Amino acid sequence: MRKGILTFISLFICVLAFGQEQTISGTITDAENGSPLPGVNIVVEGTTMGTTSDMNGEYEIIVPEDQDVLVFSFVGYERKTVQINGRSTINVSLQPRAEELEEVIVVGYGTQQKSLVTGSISKVESEDLTGLPISRAEEALEGKTAGVSVVPTSGSPGAGMKVRIRGTGSNQNSQPLYIVDGMKTGDISFLSPSDIESIEILKDAASAAIYGAEGANGVVLISTKSGSKDETKISYDVQYGMQSAGNTAQPMTADMYTTYMNEAGHDIVQDAPNNVSTNWVDQTFQQAPMQKHNLSFSGGSENSTYMFSGSYFNQKGIVGGDKADFNRYSIRFNSTHEVKDWIEVGNNLTYTNFNRSAISEDNVFGSVIGNTLMFDPLVPVTYDGTPGIIQDALDNDLDPVTNNEGEYYGVSRNTLGEIVNPLAAIQNNKGNTEQNKLFGNVFARLKPVEGLNITSRFGVDYASQLYHTWSPKYWYSVENQSNSTDVRDNYDRWYTWLWENFAEYSFSINNHNVRVLGGVSAQQFTHKYLTTLSGPLFKEGETFAQHGSAELEGRLSGNKQVSKQASYYARINYDYQNKYLFEAAFRRDGSSLLGPEYKWGNFPSVSAGWVVSEEDFWGVDAINFFKLRGSWGENGSLSNLGYDQYRALITTSGLRYPTATTGYYAAAEPQALANPELRWETSIQSNFGLDVYFWNSRVTFSADYYQKVTKDLLTPSSPPLSVGNYAPYVNAGDVTNKGFEFQLGLSKREGDFNYNMNFNLSTNDNEVTYLNPLLDRVSGANVGTGWTVTYFEEGKPVWYFRGYETAGIFQNEAQIQDYINEHGLTGYNPQPGDPIIVNNQDDGLINAEDQKMIGNPHPDILFGANLNFSYKNFDMRMYMAGQAGNDILMAWNRTDRATYNRPQYFYDNRWTGEGSTNDFFRAQTQSPLAYHSDMLVFDGSYLRVKQIELGYTLPENMLRSVNISKARLFVSLNDYFTFTKYPGMDPVAGSFNVQSLGVDRGVYPIAKKVMAGLSVTF
Repeated sequence: MRKGILTFISLFICVLAFGQEQTISGTITDAENGSPLPGVNIVVEGTTMGTTSDMNGEYEIIVPEDQDVLVFSFVGYERKTVQINGRSTINVSLQPRAEELEEVIVVGYGTQQKSLVTGSISKVESEDLTGLPISRAEEALEGKTAGVSVVPTSGSPGAGMKVRIRGTGSNQNSQPLYIVDGMKTGDISFLSPSDIESIEILKDAASAAIYGAEGANGVVLISTKSGSKDETKISYDVQYGMQSAGNTAQPMTADMYTTYMNEAGHDIVQDAPNNVSTNWVDQTFQQAPMQKHNLSFSGGSENSTYMFSGSYFNQKGIVGGDKADFNRYSIRFNSTHEVKDWIEVGNNLTYTNFNRSAISEDNVFGSVIGNTLMFDPLVPVTYDGTPGIIQDALDNDLDPVTNNEGEYYGVSRNTLGEIVNPLAAIQNNKGNTEQNKLFGNVFARLKPVEGLNITSRFGVDYASQLYHTWSPKYWYSVENQSNSTDVRDNYDRWYTWLWENFAEYSFSINNHNVRVLGGVSAQQFTHKYLTTLSGPLFKEGETFAQHGSAELEGRLSGNKQVSKQASYYARINYDYQNKYLFEAAFRRDGSSLLGPEYKWGNFPSVSAGWVVSEEDFWGVDAINFFKLRGSWGENGSLSNLGYDQYRALITTSGLRYPTATTGYYAAAEPQALANPELRWETSIQSNFGLDVYFWNSRVTFSADYYQKVTKDLLTPSSPPLSVGNYAPYVNAGDVTNKGFEFQLGLSKREGDFNYNMNFNLSTNDNEVTYLNPLLDRVSGANVGTGWTVTYFEEGKPVWYFRGYETAGIFQNEAQIQDYINEHGLTGYNPQPGDPIIVNNQDDGLINAEDQKMIGNPHPDILFGANLNFSYKNFDMRMYMAGQAGNDILMAWNRTDRATYNRPQYFYDNRWTGEGSTNDFFRAQTQSPLAYHSDMLVFDGSYLRVKQIELGYTLPENMLRSVNISKARLFVSLNDYFTFTKYPGMDPVAGSFNVQSLGVDRGVYPIAKKVMAGLSVTF
């Protein structure tokens, strides 16, 4: 009886349920071409009830009567919500989703769909690197994305790069953190650009916060290429070209030089032959080849993938030739192996060897580039025979420098000291640096349950480097000679290990999508170095330039430095229907570089986004995607902390006191005062942005506003003089960077003619917003003798130029007397043709107290353009980059050497009499009031056409018979056209010194290149 009642109730409920359901069917098609779409997901909104369309795009679903909304979704198509409204047949057409929105980008410890990103992240694809004749990956970032500045330290082969993300954030190192396949590194010179799959730049604090203590200057994530399970490929790329100098600065000719020096009141000596006029720029600069080769093998099977590559890059110098040479060999092996359904293991490993020879530059005291600009034009390159000045040196057992043919290099009686014949200096250049590097990681990924991924990886960064040089005997002039030989070897070994373990769990509940990440990491960095110097050599020559046995007198020094770091990090991502987006991250780092009380730092961030175009009320057909986003976060920086800097280290150097008899005891004292309260540099950044895609993403636009405040910079302290020791560094400086970023993309990808154009523009305002109140300013870089030219000061840009402000040129004696009387000046005796120095102190004196800000090395605007066109098998691309609003100081002009040569600009623009000019001073060589003024500061704005390339892809039917799947030929002009008003060597005035941005001491210019290449895939 009881069983019968239960059966009856069950049947009754089923009947009721049947009466409350409705069956809906229809066909789903592509909105653009009308083709049926199989496998589309159809879900009753707010429930787990659903089905999929069959091979013909047809579907059928039973829907409860109290539900009235169906949701249609399919990979690669826009999600669509449809009201039922009592209908039994509903046909749906889905709009293809733009590839741009479906794109997955790399973020810290994972990936994320681009449309769901709430931070400010830019991406550079491998296609943007293909064909570029670059030695370093950083070069590919210039002009590719908004807010990123790339300044080479030099145009010399193998030189480093200074990358700034959203401005200079520190008074010291402002380089971003580099992550290659998950492994941290401070330098990516070892990386072959051909191996790179993509580069993501994390610009705002929320994106970089997962890297906590090291993300204050932004993060650059680099992913290298991997194999595919579906395709086996063999690829070979080759490029070869010639380099030459662009529009470099020109020194005065012999006639100009003689005239200028006579006007300046100097007697010039010219030895026989007396008809010489040597252009040292023309003699020193030369054409130089460069080449690049890359061979790769990639593929896989059902459970494994692999990519093996080898590359070679060589670049000779346009100054120095083989003496400014860069060679790099690299081998990479990446692989993944699915051991079981729930575990995958793999590796990303690379070995690199590079050998670099470099000439001296970025120095006004004897560098080759400086010599080229300043040496005497009345001297020949080499002598035909043995003139008297050389014979006199030989008679005194001196060693004039000869070329490989035994000819003596020209010597000057006018230009002495460090300024010598640049070709003779190149001849005596002996140094080279060789490095061997092993870099990469091994990893395991576990998937124990659906939605959970656990990763453990161990990475190493090991580099061994030897700098080797030797010095021969030489005689350049009576003031510059050496009668001894020596050999120097500087050996460095860097070793970093990093072990990270993290897990991510993803799940969805009724259109609520959640991803949670948590992890820990530990790392240790060790630097061991050894410096050796010995001599004299048994005999001059590379064969004998080695450290000999004990009878050779030598010096030895070295040290070992170790730092450790432990980290804990977490992140949560949430979105509802791909419409409401939220992310929060937190990292806690501990470092051995700080004292016990300040060892740990906490770095939080939050960000949110709203995809307005997913709302039901959105009805703008022309805009297929519209997202608003905002973020806030904190990041730290360890890059400027020294080892044990917070302690009072002890020194014994030069310290001793007498014993009771005749000996001495060793003594010791603090090398500097302790500062146990030393803390991290911390960057606090806010970002607000929007992303808009028009007409199915054929036009894309994004805009950001950011404000980044970097606090607690390391600055000198000011203890009482009675303390008697060097002051420690303290956290007492803030820098604020703020500005806008804009990116615009236009594309067409159908038919025979296609294009893809991207434009970017960003602004930046850089200002020191706090400095230790006990300091007026912190001095930076020096120029020549007696001029500190850059300073760090509150209310000014970081390392601005400081010097005399001018107000034109004195035209006559009457004007001079009027100016002196007007300002009540004493001790000021200018001549007609001298610059009018502004008396900023209004104290009756013209002196260093009148100096003020005369230049800003930071650009106000960065811009770039990337234009790609293709028609059938032909393609062309143009790539441009530039900046505006920055200043450059022409700093190789010194006042302590009166008769060295000057730029032709000085001659052409000099004051020659009343009314001739009001812009540049008369012929003079020793006045600090002229040479330490804003008349040596120039507009550094420029536009450089980085590349113009024309390519042709051979037809497939031509290649099929020789088993080639793709072959492309191209020719290109690279760095060939530069538009600038700067009369110096190069408007990209690089420097090895972070305090010398925009200070041109004779920078090695970037070469223009003519290249040809071939890419073949089998």
